[in-house]
Formats: sequence, C-alpha cells, structure tokens
Amino acid sequence: MIGTDELLAKGGLGIVDENLYVDVRSAKNELVLRKGDKWSGRSAHSAELVIFFEGKVWLPGDLPDGFDLAEAVVISFERDRIRFFDFRKGSGGYYRRR
Repeated sequence: MIGTDELLAKGGLGIVDENLYVDVRSAKNELVLRKGDKWSGRSAHSAELVIFFEGKVWLPGDLPDGFDLAEAVVISFERDRIRFFDFRKGSGGYYRRR
C-alpha cells in the first residue's frame, strides 16, 4: 500500500529525505528544501499535488524535459494529511496536519 504508513513530524517538520521536508503546521501547503529554501503553494485547506525532481518542486502540468518518475518524489497535500511517495527509494508514508 502506498502512503499508508503514518510518520511523526518533529518540531512541525516531517522528513521525506535529507533535502526535503513537509511543514505540517503551515497555513499553506509548504515544503522546506535544502539550505532552508521554501516552496509554498495553496492554502492548507486546498488539495494540491506537486513533484520534487532534480532539487526543485514542479506542478504536474509543468514538468521539465527529461522528467523521470523513477527519480522523483510525489507529494499530495490533502485536507488532514500530507502523503508522499519517493520513487527513488520505493517507499512513502504520510504526516497528519497539525
């Protein structure tokens, strides 16, 4: 099952990998990237799907040439949880929003 393992966030951040974290307390759909860079999307009350590929966050309709799903992480912001699946590792889970 994809995204059925509940993980616990620490300090409001849930780790996806060493370069990507989800912010479970933000008023927006938000990711924290390496070096503290942030990506913000819609309101946390709005569903949103993004893809992390080559160190950047992409919207599904705006993927770069050479996109390879096997090298990407898919993040689904939902009403009460944030799910992710890392195709590079073949694993994923979800964090509850706080």
